[in-house]
Amino acid sequence: MANVHVTVVDNSEAYLTALRTEIANAADDLGNDLQAVARGAAPEKTGNLVKSITVKSSKSAGAYQVDLESTAIDPDTGNDYVDRMHNGSYHLGAKSRAKGSASSRIGNFRKRVGPNYLQGSGELAKVGYQSYMEKQISAVNERFAE
Repeated sequence: MANVHVTVVDNSEAYLTALRTEIANAADDLGNDLQAVARGAAPEKTGNLVKSITVKSSKSAGAYQVDLESTAIDPDTGNDYVDRMHNGSYHLGAKSRAKGSASSRIGNFRKRVGPNYLQGSGELAKVGYQSYMEKQISAVNERFAE
Protein backbone atom coordinates (compact mmCIF):
# COMPACT_ATOMS: atom_id res chain seq x y z
CA MET A 1 0.00 0.00 0.00
CA ALA A 2 1.36 3.40 -1.01
CA ASN A 3 0.75 6.64 0.78
CA VAL A 4 0.60 9.92 -1.06
CA HIS A 5 1.17 13.05 0.96
CA VAL A 6 -0.06 16.34 -0.52
CA THR A 7 0.88 19.67 1.03
CA VAL A 8 -0.83 22.84 -0.04
CA VAL A 9 0.87 26.09 0.86
CA ASP A 10 -1.45 29.08 0.88
CA ASN A 11 0.44 32.10 -0.45
CA SER A 12 -2.70 34.01 -1.35
CA GLU A 13 -2.22 36.77 1.24
CA ALA A 14 1.40 37.37 0.23
CA TYR A 15 0.40 37.26 -3.45
CA LEU A 16 -2.42 39.77 -3.00
CA THR A 17 -0.17 42.09 -1.00
CA ALA A 18 2.51 41.94 -3.68
CA LEU A 19 -0.09 42.51 -6.39
CA ARG A 20 -1.60 45.53 -4.60
CA THR A 21 1.85 47.02 -4.07
CA GLU A 22 2.87 46.47 -7.69
CA ILE A 23 -0.36 47.99 -9.04
CA ALA A 24 -0.01 51.02 -6.76
CA ASN A 25 3.63 51.52 -7.79
CA ALA A 26 2.79 51.09 -11.47
CA ALA A 27 -0.05 53.62 -11.18
CA ASP A 28 2.41 56.11 -9.69
CA ASP A 29 4.87 55.37 -12.52
CA LEU A 30 2.16 56.00 -15.12
CA GLY A 31 1.08 59.25 -13.46
CA ASN A 32 4.63 60.56 -13.28
CA ASP A 33 5.28 59.58 -16.89
CA LEU A 34 2.09 61.24 -18.09
CA GLN A 35 2.97 64.37 -16.14
CA ALA A 36 6.40 64.48 -17.78
CA VAL A 37 4.88 64.05 -21.25
CA ALA A 38 2.21 66.71 -20.64
CA ARG A 39 4.86 69.13 -19.35
CA GLY A 40 7.02 68.41 -22.37
CA ALA A 41 4.08 68.91 -24.75
CA ALA A 42 2.72 72.05 -23.07
CA PRO A 43 3.30 75.33 -24.86
CA GLU A 44 5.86 77.37 -22.99
CA LYS A 45 6.53 81.05 -22.72
CA THR A 46 7.17 81.79 -19.04
CA GLY A 47 7.07 78.27 -17.60
CA ASN A 48 3.95 78.91 -15.48
CA LEU A 49 1.80 76.59 -17.59
CA VAL A 50 4.35 73.78 -17.39
CA LYS A 51 4.80 74.16 -13.62
CA SER A 52 1.04 74.09 -13.08
CA ILE A 53 0.72 70.49 -14.36
CA THR A 54 0.52 68.30 -11.28
CA VAL A 55 -0.20 64.65 -10.63
CA LYS A 56 -2.02 63.20 -7.61
CA SER A 57 -2.40 59.54 -6.71
CA SER A 58 -5.22 58.01 -4.72
CA LYS A 59 -5.16 54.45 -3.40
CA SER A 60 -8.26 53.92 -1.34
CA ALA A 61 -10.61 50.96 -1.03
CA GLY A 62 -8.88 48.97 -3.76
CA ALA A 63 -9.23 51.71 -6.35
CA TYR A 64 -6.06 53.18 -7.78
CA GLN A 65 -6.44 56.52 -9.49
CA VAL A 66 -4.01 59.05 -10.86
CA ASP A 67 -5.27 62.53 -11.68
CA LEU A 68 -3.36 64.92 -13.90
CA GLU A 69 -4.35 68.51 -13.24
CA SER A 70 -3.37 71.90 -14.49
CA THR A 71 -4.44 75.25 -13.14
CA ALA A 72 -2.91 78.43 -14.42
CA ILE A 73 -4.38 81.89 -14.65
CA ASP A 74 -3.20 84.39 -17.25
CA PRO A 75 -1.53 87.11 -15.13
CA ASP A 76 -2.50 89.84 -17.61
CA THR A 77 -6.20 89.01 -18.07
CA GLY A 78 -7.10 86.79 -15.12
CA ASN A 79 -8.57 84.25 -17.56
CA ASP A 80 -8.14 80.48 -17.42
CA TYR A 81 -4.86 80.09 -19.26
CA VAL A 82 -5.00 76.28 -19.23
CA ASP A 83 -8.30 76.17 -21.10
CA ARG A 84 -7.02 78.59 -23.75
CA MET A 85 -3.74 76.76 -24.27
CA HIS A 86 -5.30 73.28 -24.15
CA ASN A 87 -8.40 73.90 -26.25
CA GLY A 88 -7.58 77.05 -28.17
CA SER A 89 -6.11 77.81 -31.55
CA TYR A 90 -2.87 79.76 -31.56
CA HIS A 91 0.61 79.97 -33.03
CA LEU A 92 3.43 78.53 -30.98
CA GLY A 93 6.16 80.90 -29.91
CA ALA A 94 9.87 80.29 -30.41
CA LYS A 95 10.37 78.63 -27.02
CA SER A 96 7.50 76.19 -27.65
CA ARG A 97 8.65 75.39 -31.18
CA ALA A 98 12.14 74.64 -29.86
CA LYS A 99 10.75 71.93 -27.56
CA GLY A 100 9.83 69.65 -30.45
CA SER A 101 7.77 66.81 -29.04
CA ALA A 102 7.56 64.98 -25.73
CA SER A 103 8.35 61.26 -25.40
CA SER A 104 6.88 58.77 -22.98
CA ARG A 105 9.47 56.47 -21.42
CA ILE A 106 6.78 53.96 -20.42
CA GLY A 107 3.96 54.30 -22.95
CA ASN A 108 6.06 54.31 -26.12
CA PHE A 109 4.42 57.38 -27.68
CA ARG A 110 5.27 60.94 -28.61
CA LYS A 111 3.12 64.08 -28.24
CA ARG A 112 3.71 67.25 -30.20
CA VAL A 113 3.86 70.56 -28.36
CA GLY A 114 0.65 72.56 -28.54
CA PRO A 115 -3.10 72.24 -28.09
CA ASN A 116 -4.58 69.19 -26.38
CA TYR A 117 -1.33 68.62 -24.48
CA LEU A 118 -3.12 67.15 -21.44
CA GLN A 119 -5.98 65.07 -22.77
CA GLY A 120 -4.16 64.24 -25.98
CA SER A 121 -1.27 62.75 -24.01
CA GLY A 122 -3.72 60.58 -22.09
CA GLU A 123 -5.36 59.30 -25.26
CA LEU A 124 -2.00 58.40 -26.80
CA ALA A 125 -0.91 56.67 -23.59
CA LYS A 126 -3.69 54.08 -23.26
CA VAL A 127 -2.22 51.18 -25.22
CA GLY A 128 1.34 51.58 -23.95
CA TYR A 129 0.24 52.07 -20.36
CA GLN A 130 -2.01 49.00 -20.51
CA SER A 131 0.94 46.97 -21.74
CA TYR A 132 3.16 48.35 -18.95
CA MET A 133 0.57 47.43 -16.30
CA GLU A 134 0.19 43.93 -17.74
CA LYS A 135 3.98 43.42 -17.59
CA GLN A 136 4.09 44.54 -13.96
CA ILE A 137 1.28 42.15 -13.01
CA SER A 138 2.90 39.31 -14.98
CA ALA A 139 6.11 39.83 -13.01
CA VAL A 140 4.18 39.32 -9.76
CA ASN A 141 2.47 36.23 -11.20
CA GLU A 142 5.84 34.76 -12.19
CA ARG A 143 7.23 35.28 -8.68
CA PHE A 144 4.40 33.21 -7.23
CA ALA A 145 4.16 30.58 -9.97
CA GLU A 146 5.32 27.10 -9.11
